[in-house]
Amino acid sequence: MGQSHSQSQTHISVLPNEVVVSILQHLPPQEIKSAVLVCKSLREMGEKPRFWTWAVVTVNTKDDLQKLKRPRLQMVQEIDVTQGSHGGTGVQCNWIKEEGLADLFQVIGEIPTVKRIRGLEFCKGIQDIEPDLVVGVLNSLEELKLCYGFAEEDGEEDEEEDDEEDEEEDEEKEQEMEQEMQMKLSTEQLELLFTAVAEKTNLKFLQVSGQDMLKDMDKTDETDEVDEMDQMDEMDTISPELFAAAVSNVEEVKLENLYEDTEDMEDRDITDKHFEALYSIIAAKDRPLRKFTSERYYINDKSAIDPDLLSRAYNRLEEVTTDVRGSARQLTAVLRGLVEGDSRLKRLMLRIDWRQWNQLNQHIDQNLVRRAKKKFGQFYQDPCTVLENRRYLLDCIDIIDTSES
Repeated sequence: MGQSHSQSQTHISVLPNEVVVSILQHLPPQEIKSAVLVCKSLREMGEKPRFWTWAVVTVNTKDDLQKLKRPRLQMVQEIDVTQGSHGGTGVQCNWIKEEGLADLFQVIGEIPTVKRIRGLEFCKGIQDIEPDLVVGVLNSLEELKLCYGFAEEDGEEDEEEDDEEDEEEDEEKEQEMEQEMQMKLSTEQLELLFTAVAEKTNLKFLQVSGQDMLKDMDKTDETDEVDEMDQMDEMDTISPELFAAAVSNVEEVKLENLYEDTEDMEDRDITDKHFEALYSIIAAKDRPLRKFTSERYYINDKSAIDPDLLSRAYNRLEEVTTDVRGSARQLTAVLRGLVEGDSRLKRLMLRIDWRQWNQLNQHIDQNLVRRAKKKFGQFYQDPCTVLENRRYLLDCIDIIDTSES
């Protein structure tokens, strides 16, 4: 005799809360959004902040700050302070740009889980915010672009994208290039931030450029005649040792000097002393820093940094990208340490000034270069190729200008 089997359906409301929570934890974001609309009990459980950590909260206006006060968003990790159809960080939110950064920081200060703030570097008003609040927010992030000045394109780009995607990316980058980065801290804020970062930080990536590394000391009476050298004596820099301790405590760092050729101390960003302190601590201690990029701070013959110190520091890192301008002595020391010493380097990229290419070729041991290439592959950017690409780009621009006129 055949037996009939019937299946009974169990309503989710009769399941133990622990089971429902376990189910919710495995749902993707879109399903979570739908689940909280099913019934009151699911809504109450689904509104817990742990289920909404994936959400990216967009803040375009002052009213948008109310979003961050919703109970379910009290563990949010990412905030977007940009606007526009592309959502690129180059398009600023007008309210944030003009007056809203202080209000935003007050709210974020109550949400310690925030790790990323898209477009923060394009917002004005950071110096007007209480230093302890600034440090608390910035040091809790995972990525921080501490930059002042115009954004620049990175030297290396992926070339595997489709043409349409490339066009969209180029459009967004063009928008970013038109925007001036505004993240310039006061010297008090900068010192407090470096102190906090040196001790303990959540930062995984740090970019520094355009900051005031010089601080005013006690001024003499205006009636006193003080020559230029005396005025320099009344200035002091952010401690190189503090700078080095902070920067070396972050896994990936990019340092850029905006004023590469100036001899005026007041116009310098990061001085030789700061770089020397950084290289010294890297060479002497096992620090978290693994990937290091320096732009507009050249390996050159005018640098006071000892070539052996530079070599030891670079060879304790895993990735190094730096600019080179006519310093065969330092470059030879780095390469010798790389091929003959105990090096941790997995990737080295030297961006050589094309005007110095022939001079370097004449003064560097080519056998040493071949050994380095055999061990690590292409470790320098061919200036001839770079120059050809620049000329090609200029030709394209000329063609476009001609066709439009």
